[in-house]
Amino acid sequence: MFNKWIRELFSFSRNERTGIIGLLVVIFLLVIAGKLIPLLIPEEKTDFTKWEKEVRTFLMKGETKESSAPRLNPVSFNPNLIDSAGLARIGIPAKIAGHWLNYLNKGGRFRNKEGVRKIFGMTDEIYNQINSFIYIEAIPSSRKADEKKFVPFKETREYNKDTVVRPEYRKKAIPKIASIELNIADSACLTAVPGIGSLLASRIIRYRNLLGGYYSVAQLKEVYGLRQENYSMMSPYFNVDRSVVKNFNINFSTIQELGHHPYVGYKTAKKLLRLRDIKGKFLVPGDLNPVITSDSLNRLSPYLKFSP
Repeated sequence: MFNKWIRELFSFSRNERTGIIGLLVVIFLLVIAGKLIPLLIPEEKTDFTKWEKEVRTFLMKGETKESSAPRLNPVSFNPNLIDSAGLARIGIPAKIAGHWLNYLNKGGRFRNKEGVRKIFGMTDEIYNQINSFIYIEAIPSSRKADEKKFVPFKETREYNKDTVVRPEYRKKAIPKIASIELNIADSACLTAVPGIGSLLASRIIRYRNLLGGYYSVAQLKEVYGLRQENYSMMSPYFNVDRSVVKNFNINFSTIQELGHHPYVGYKTAKKLLRLRDIKGKFLVPGDLNPVITSDSLNRLSPYLKFSP
């Protein structure tokens, strides 16, 4: 039975045998053609000489640029007191100088040379050129109420022919600054307050304009970039006059006016206008509760006006 099945499986008719032989011949011819065609038709070669030359030139320029540090003209300087003109005279690149001054404007101070090395963008080549010219000394600062200033005085005693010098420590007097009305202070007044640099002063004024004025000194905590330690230093110097705070009529304000206010935003402004169209004019702050949470409403209330 099995032998019969094998014979039937491998037995072909005359036409089938002819077809198989023809298929094998075609395959053989294709294989031969694949071998002969590359020999008969020469392969076109692409000239990469010009491209390789350009690549080598580009790589050489990159290596030269990376390896060559800017030649500086360093002089002895204090990194805590130097300004943009001083950095430019030394030859510090503009980007590094920008990070340097930004750090100082935010109240940062270098305690040692390693701090200069950590400036963003500072390279070993530039740092090695200025390292020996850096000197750091104690800088009087009015930001610390209890900071002590070292004042040596000569008091000598002879102990086994050794001279002993005893230092005296005196507390540094904090400069007195009159209380400043926060809603009318300009940049000059703000930068005179401990803890405020020129950048922070501009942010305080910009946020004041967005709000319509400060009704509380505590609102300074909302200023971008103002840290808690800065607020603790500056807050005793300020007072606010609520009478100069600008109010806006919630019943007639446009979506642009509402959306521009930091305590509202455009998403909430759309909801307020939709609620006003449905229920009519708002009479009391509580009418805004369906849209604004109680905490947000408490912050916003000093700026609201409901009179027709």
